Amino acid sequence: MANLTITVSRHYLDWPLHQTIQQADLVRQLGIRVTASNGEDLTNKLVVNLTQVDIDRSGEYPVMLSAMDANGQTAQQSITLHVRPEQQVGSRQQTTAPAQPARGKKRHWILAVLAIIILLLAWWGVSAHHRAQQQEQAANNAQQSSQISDNSSSIAKLSSDNQKLANQVAQLKGAAKQYQKDHDQQALNERLDQIQSQNQQLLNQSQSSAAKEHLNEVTNVVNQVRQDPDNGVSVVNDLKNQPGFNEIWTNVSQRLSTWLSRFGN
Repeated sequence: MANLTITVSRHYLDWPLHQTIQQADLVRQLGIRVTASNGEDLTNKLVVNLTQVDIDRSGEYPVMLSAMDANGQTAQQSITLHVRPEQQVGSRQQTTAPAQPARGKKRHWILAVLAIIILLLAWWGVSAHHRAQQQEQAANNAQQSSQISDNSSSIAKLSSDNQKLANQVAQLKGAAKQYQKDHDQQALNERLDQIQSQNQQLLNQSQSSAAKEHLNEVTNVVNQVRQDPDNGVSVVNDLKNQPGFNEIWTNVSQRLSTWLSRFGN
């Protein structure tokens, strides 16, 4: 049975504030490719989870990439999207489509949502073709559309502390991976400053001593990555394997895997 692999050429991408995000643009700019172990290109099976991204508010947002083939094999990868004012989007970002006029923004947003729903329904149709009778497909399409909405909301409703910690670790690993590709120390420091600032805000807001302890560990790893960026990915992976963090990361992965499994049934 073929295994799926998701590869990306970039783990960190600047995105203009208020600009609609379309999956095709992200696939092109991040160099995303989904392949089976036999080399088959399955990029059309890709699903980009943008539920945590607010294009109208500056900040760094984790984006989960996932894919599932007709045999139920799944793959996951994470990247970080930095939403910032258009004039601050530097040369590190590849060329993006020009911002849409304000009066047409709503229309393009609706079209983008419709396009994503159509792609998801098409994907479901392929995987369900071998298991369902032709006459049952129309009813299953309506049921699947509701299932997509329900399970997307489930992923977004992870426990607050775990979600915030997972987001911080995902952003930190994305920054470390991007440094390995471009060796841009200034860009790395900017991202680490942003993560450290977010950590301080979360510390001020958190009421849980366990969460505060984990956030302090993230801050320590930020400093380690800043001092030794060449080993940044290894340092972050060590953090993910520490007691407490490995359970959090497993919880996030299991939620997504469960969603993908239910999505394919």
